[in-house]
Amino acid sequence: MQRTAASGEEISHTQREMFPKTITLQLDFDKTLKTPKVSSQDSYFCAKLKTHHLGMYCASDDHIYCFFYDETVGTTGPNEVISLLDHLLIELENKLGKHDHLIIWCDNAPGQFKECFLFFYLDLIVRRGQFLRADLKFLLEGHTYSVCDRRFGTIQNVFQRHKVIDIPRKWATVLEHEGLSNVIVHWVTLDMIKDYKSFLRLRYVSRNEDLERERFEVKNIAWLNFGYGETVDENGDLQLVHHPDNVFVRFGMDSRQLPRKISFLKKKQCMELRPEFLTTVRREKRAIREDVKRSCVKLAEKYLSQSAIRFYESLPSSTSEENEGSELQ
Repeated sequence: MQRTAASGEEISHTQREMFPKTITLQLDFDKTLKTPKVSSQDSYFCAKLKTHHLGMYCASDDHIYCFFYDETVGTTGPNEVISLLDHLLIELENKLGKHDHLIIWCDNAPGQFKECFLFFYLDLIVRRGQFLRADLKFLLEGHTYSVCDRRFGTIQNVFQRHKVIDIPRKWATVLEHEGLSNVIVHWVTLDMIKDYKSFLRLRYVSRNEDLERERFEVKNIAWLNFGYGETVDENGDLQLVHHPDNVFVRFGMDSRQLPRKISFLKKKQCMELRPEFLTTVRREKRAIREDVKRSCVKLAEKYLSQSAIRFYESLPSSTSEENEGSELQ
């Protein structure tokens, strides 16, 4: 582990010199959008298709990037989060240029963000040189509204002005046509969702103990740091060090807290991750529950257009038992 900086107040100045271009993101899912939306009393009790909305706010350009997709395309798990994050990082590099330091803030949702596959992904992109340093930080429990939450409030106000949203893609279309200056809308397609779980498992493994063999709980992690990070030397001075072979983990936001050191790399059968190993999760749409399909078709026949009826009739469906099994895959 190589020391690279002086101590005390000089640490922030040294970081600015070493990482002159920093990009900061905040990730969050908005509440699920039930589709179709119609202003009738009987629709309130009907089962509907779920449309997901992942928002990623970029402090570097003060925009929120909104990714919409319905449940036939994906869930809200690590494959979707990492795939869309990777898509955005490429988009931002093309738009803003290459950056040295990536900072990501997100909430503590265990199945979405506080998940080992996101840790693996950040370790991988730092090892590949996409960034010199990456920090993944989790908002404290009971936090006030985040930037994404505030932007979601504005977006929900837009949606509330529309009494009818006939099909899932209409959510994205409505928001795009609103012309909000700081909102960029993406409709997610099947080819955008990659099987990062299978891909990253080739090289990484989840661990709940550090290099000193002391156990910890993932739910208590507050901050993970990849590449370069802060530690305190024997004199109590803060130092910036290079730690390419392990991840610094902290359970609070104090950079003076001694980090726990963890390696997620497999000790045996650790494969080189080549691009051809990363494939799409699926080529065909996911099946929805049969009762959801029947309900959506019934609402479409009663209140919506022929094109909306055809859309819901074309959706693949299965029994609830089969659908629950596919969720676990």
